[in-house]
Amino acid sequence: MTKRQFSRAEIEYLRTLPSIDAVTDSRITYAREFQIDCMRRYLQGEKPTAIFISAGLSPSVIGHKRIERNIARWKRDEDIMRKAAEEPEPHDTAVDSHNAMSEVPLGKIQSLVCQVMVLSDRVDKLEHLVEGLRKGDKI
Repeated sequence: MTKRQFSRAEIEYLRTLPSIDAVTDSRITYAREFQIDCMRRYLQGEKPTAIFISAGLSPSVIGHKRIERNIARWKRDEDIMRKAAEEPEPHDTAVDSHNAMSEVPLGKIQSLVCQVMVLSDRVDKLEHLVEGLRKGDKI
């Protein structure tokens, strides 16, 4: 099985997300706060893919399998699960409600931005390939 490598644009994008501590061409290190929040939301019945998308982590960029594996790994982490179970619900204030509502669209926007970057990389590669074919290069 080969690991998909992240493009330079994907790495730059992922590094901008608060849910990410570090990124290499093949690895992502998630912020501990994200891991705990993710599992808190998972325990409340939210779907893993929806949680990741709301954080700007589209499956089209990081892959569905990576999401599944993270959830499985974090489920086995007693510290994460204990903190996720203890984590209080957000306060029901106007400010907190506004922040919670604005996070989801921002995550979707970030996810769409990343998808555009991925597609832009693919278009660049295809344009390069077409140019080579026009010049008579062999593939």
